[in-house]
Amino acid sequence: MPFTQEFVESLIKQNQLQLEQIEKLNKTIEELNATIKELREQLNKNSGNSSKPPSSDGLKKKPATKSLRGKSGKKPGGQNGHTGKYLSIVSVSDEIIRHYHPDCAACPHRDKCMEKACTKETRHVIDAVVEVKVTAHEKMYIAECPKCKSSKSGEFPADIVNYVQYGRNLEALAVSLNTVGAVSINRVHEIMGSVFNIPLSTGTIKNMVTRCAKKVKLVLKNIKSALKNSPILHCDETGTRVERKTQWVHDASNDKYNLPDAEQ
Repeated sequence: MPFTQEFVESLIKQNQLQLEQIEKLNKTIEELNATIKELREQLNKNSGNSSKPPSSDGLKKKPATKSLRGKSGKKPGGQNGHTGKYLSIVSVSDEIIRHYHPDCAACPHRDKCMEKACTKETRHVIDAVVEVKVTAHEKMYIAECPKCKSSKSGEFPADIVNYVQYGRNLEALAVSLNTVGAVSINRVHEIMGSVFNIPLSTGTIKNMVTRCAKKVKLVLKNIKSALKNSPILHCDETGTRVERKTQWVHDASNDKYNLPDAEQ
């Protein structure tokens, strides 16, 4: 059956439309591929391979970094000829314990031998001793002064306000554990009870931290002012796990001062 002119023209027109449609589809596919590539790159970015802050990582853990340094063939640790570092020996010992041969314990000549015994070798043990010191402050009263014939009474120092209270060193330790050491108030309570045998309540510890915060309020204000006027300022963040959640502390600092975000 011979093709008419109209039929041929319709086929050519239809073919042209299909070519245009294919071109549009190819362009759309290229755009979608570019979008997918960009999204994958964004998804794989973290604080270790981009400028994103660690807080943006969420609960995901960064992959362990691999060292690019090749194997040297040497054993790990200090090499031959390396000068090691050891605990420094205290020149004056607080206690000396002398160790003799077991045979010397029941020997009848022990006293005579002890006069001639000498130290063959000395080894030191450096340890920490935890002591609790209780100081009693007594306000004294004199009924009649021999000079002025009147009664006289002493006065307690300004910081001695209660019948029983905790000293500065103990309070500083509790505050340091909670703030510098990032130990919870409940854990500080347990440490004080088990190590020092002091029943320091959680409320008392909280009050200690609050009093310390009030004392350093002016210092923090001066640090904040100094950081604002600093020509160069460094900002960073530190993450920690609290009740199975990631919490972030942001801070600003320069070469002299550092201020957490809670005070900014």
